[in-house]
Amino acid sequence: MNKKLFWPLTRSIGILLLSYQAVFAVGLPEEKRLSFTIAAAPWNMTLPAKSFEVVERKVKRDGSGAYFYLTDEQSHLNVSFYIEPVSQCTSSKKCRDMIWKGGNPAWENPQNVVSAELGDISYVEFLEPSVGGLPIKQQNMYAEFVVNGFWVDLHISKVLYKAEDHNLFADLVNSIKFEPKKTKTS
Repeated sequence: MNKKLFWPLTRSIGILLLSYQAVFAVGLPEEKRLSFTIAAAPWNMTLPAKSFEVVERKVKRDGSGAYFYLTDEQSHLNVSFYIEPVSQCTSSKKCRDMIWKGGNPAWENPQNVVSAELGDISYVEFLEPSVGGLPIKQQNMYAEFVVNGFWVDLHISKVLYKAEDHNLFADLVNSIKFEPKKTKTS
């Protein structure tokens, strides 16, 4: 190879590699997350903020549990969940099985029922072709988390569901984190 071409090419590649290193050293911007907890839980449950809006937040008078309801106008997901101390079920799988066995009077003709796991998280999902006689094609997923003595019963739903929407459900479940609460120091 011609030395006159080799050295400028080597220098250009070196500069290019250094600029890539600078980009990775700076890192990507930190993802904005929404945080939820109850007083007794040792963690905050977080999920990506994206375009979620917290529509409802109810905390039991004694602070032992809470209910949250979120909507996302872009993805058309509805997300609700309870945070409570573990009592009747002690694992993700046991909680999922309890939810499914207990049923819900609002469920109308569940179809395509799948009971499975995403990593360590057990879930049950099904399609309701209609609700109250309206053809809404609502997909439902109940994902169950048991962390440090507390249970999160997460419900995700989407109307006018299509098979390609399934990644929205799985991605949300996989994005949930339980971060230890920061302790106050003097």
